[in-house]
Amino acid sequence: MSVRSDLLFAEQKKIPNPFLLCALTSARGRQLLLASDGQAGLAELVDSALIEVAAGALEFEHLGRKRLSALPVEAA
Repeated sequence: MSVRSDLLFAEQKKIPNPFLLCALTSARGRQLLLASDGQAGLAELVDSALIEVAAGALEFEHLGRKRLSALPVEAA
């Protein structure tokens, strides 16, 4: 199994809905891409998003009919 497959398997334990999982990972990857300095590759950013979701470091908020926002979990 590849590292990305392992990450996806770990994520599915947190978020069993594959469509929501894809949307959350895509939203966070997009945020990381916009915040990056252009040095990181897209695959690295997607892996970072997968790691954050698998670690439980993200929450999501449904913003409307077709929008989803990934929010970093605040430390308590």
